[in-house]
Amino acid sequence: MISRDTYIELTKFGIVGSLCFGLDLVLYYTLTEYFGAPTYLGKSISVISATFLNYYLNKTWTWGQSNRDSKRFAKYLALYVVSGLLNVVSNEIFFNIFPKNEFQMLIIDPQALLQKPFLTIKLNKLFAVIGATVVGMVVNYIGQKLWVFKEETPTDK
Repeated sequence: MISRDTYIELTKFGIVGSLCFGLDLVLYYTLTEYFGAPTYLGKSISVISATFLNYYLNKTWTWGQSNRDSKRFAKYLALYVVSGLLNVVSNEIFFNIFPKNEFQMLIIDPQALLQKPFLTIKLNKLFAVIGATVVGMVVNYIGQKLWVFKEETPTDK
């Protein structure tokens, strides 16, 4: 059974992660679908953007750190270089594993016998982002809790 404090941390971490996941997904999809960026470039830009938002929100809200600590930020960046690379690599792996199916919502005009696409979601991109996010989330939570935002004891300083 997890402690009350760990439950609260996980809840906050999940909320922050959900917001950052939304930013990651929207940027990735926009850059690759509307601007024609290669998937690795779109994913890299979206991960970097979500990383900075994640740091700020987790530092201040999840872990309750208000001080400016360049050492902590350097640890965070090191963690996110590793998790970001894992995210981009796992995204590419999942993107190429999942079938290239699409989910479409259509607008149908029965009188004119026309069907117009209203919304198209490429499922391999969606599932790739979700899978890559799970990989990154596990690495990030463990790294933040046990290394980046760990309360320092007097012997750690």
